[in-house]
Amino acid sequence: MLPARAPLEVTPLAPAAPPRLRPGAGLRVPGSTSNLGPGFDQLGLALELFLEVEVLALRKGQEHRIARRAGTARDWPEQDELMTRAFDAVLARAGAQPVGLELAVRSEIPLRRGLGSSGAAIAAGLHLANDSLGDRALPSAELARIGTELDGHPDNVCASLRGGCTLGVPLEGGGLRVLGPPLHESLAFAVAWGPAEVETSRARAVLPSDVSLGDVVWNLQRLSLLLAGLASADPELLRQGCRDRLHSAARLQLVPGGRAALAAAEEAGAWLATISGSGSALVAAHADPGRLERIAEAMARELAASQGTAEQRVLSPCRQGPRTL
Repeated sequence: MLPARAPLEVTPLAPAAPPRLRPGAGLRVPGSTSNLGPGFDQLGLALELFLEVEVLALRKGQEHRIARRAGTARDWPEQDELMTRAFDAVLARAGAQPVGLELAVRSEIPLRRGLGSSGAAIAAGLHLANDSLGDRALPSAELARIGTELDGHPDNVCASLRGGCTLGVPLEGGGLRVLGPPLHESLAFAVAWGPAEVETSRARAVLPSDVSLGDVVWNLQRLSLLLAGLASADPELLRQGCRDRLHSAARLQLVPGGRAALAAAEEAGAWLATISGSGSALVAAHADPGRLERIAEAMARELAASQGTAEQRVLSPCRQGPRTL
């Protein structure tokens, strides 16, 4: 269960009016990987691993109900709350009357693997509400701000909201700027994960409380290389740019077989190989589809050797955010 959260503070923009919702409305939202090494708590990259949400009916009152679940949404209590809280927050911010929804949800995004299941759920709630507001819809920057407040960090939710590669950067005074650094059209990604799950809270608990100035500077330098590598698909920039001294080593301790799997990915030719978000999934990059299949197989084989089984996917980046179904 999610820890208790204080309600979002929202100031309505206009007198209350009903949102324009109809049964049959739906969205398809991408999941994401994040960090890619040094882009801690800011860099996200949307992947073609999707969550789909459909409005089945409007309900009396303000309570929501998920009537049908498929895929990983069958084990979805945390994402339920995040999606519906995001929906309610947008309506409140826009001054629209609250409304209850009956929903059908299908997801192929694995839970607690660092592939953005929570960020996608929040993005779905934000967009479903915003799409119903017509000319009262909130600007994308406000959606990103609400989503970041709900998720606790901007990387996954911004990637799911915008698609492509994103940098979510908090500003002084409480604002948020979402940038879209270029992503080379040739790049695709191999992803592998085993049955071991990593809760975000646990992944943060293992992080060092103090880091040296040298390591911070080193990471900033690697982020520059990483962004240049993502834009150019330069193999050496990506190999050097995905290195990290702040979080990856600590989090890999929570992934049985993780170090061996990343070594196997590099041996198979990966240009980039690192932990996905807070884990337990691993992600690698290359431009050749056949090579990516071999990289995915190599990572899955090492994870399965330690965890008993593993899944693998080769995924293209999703270059746009939520799509109406």
